[in-house]
Amino acid sequence: MHFLLVNDDGFDSPELRMLCGAAARRGHRVTVAAPETQQSGKSHSFTVFEPLLAQEAEMPGAACAWRIAGTPVDCTRIGLMALAKEPVDLVISGINQGYNIGLATYVSGTVGAAREAAFAAPKGRALAVSMEPHTPEDMRLFLADYAILTAEKLVSAEVPPQSVCNLNAPCCSLAELRGVKVCPISKLMYKDGYVRYDGPRGQVSFWLEPMAQEWEREEGTDLALLLDNWMTVTFLAPDPIVQDAYAGFPVPIALP
Repeated sequence: MHFLLVNDDGFDSPELRMLCGAAARRGHRVTVAAPETQQSGKSHSFTVFEPLLAQEAEMPGAACAWRIAGTPVDCTRIGLMALAKEPVDLVISGINQGYNIGLATYVSGTVGAAREAAFAAPKGRALAVSMEPHTPEDMRLFLADYAILTAEKLVSAEVPPQSVCNLNAPCCSLAELRGVKVCPISKLMYKDGYVRYDGPRGQVSFWLEPMAQEWEREEGTDLALLLDNWMTVTFLAPDPIVQDAYAGFPVPIALP
């Protein structure tokens, strides 16, 4: 199979190299298109009015690899439309440093890159893979191999069109892993703040300051299962809103 690998942590991410090596060991052709710099939180943004600089690079196990000065979605689009020298069977985004769970899946650059692939790729599906930064080494290596096995299955699986398979590994040793469960996302949303700095010449800048997260345990959802040492699989798709649920919305009558 031919896999296009993208991410949001940047071309130099060691987890991207782990994933590339795992795919190559399974005998797959690999094309890599990854951002030049860290692009977390970019969601589904892509570049419209500026050129995107790209540089061909080397990555062990890849047939070709490119560093792209753009967003994760830019990388998916350029990889599929301009760089891949043969049809791509599946786009794999990751391995991300940090869970992509709960409502954070809506702002994740990792998931955004996979979602673009699910929208654009002929088979309408993609895989996003994530884990916490301090995950033990044996679990990290296992996740890379398991992600490729999952990708192989996903290529021919019966799933709804435009689906992203979102895989997260728990932050535990491989011996502590309890198994894998398909589950819904939680309602967790990361809470952040900003610290203001006043510069010597009147400049004002704000730096993001992550704050302690508060959440209610929702049994059977991604975060609760990960904390209990389960690997989680959530399927994300653009489900249509049931318009009948909004039948009572008071639409203004008068128009300008």
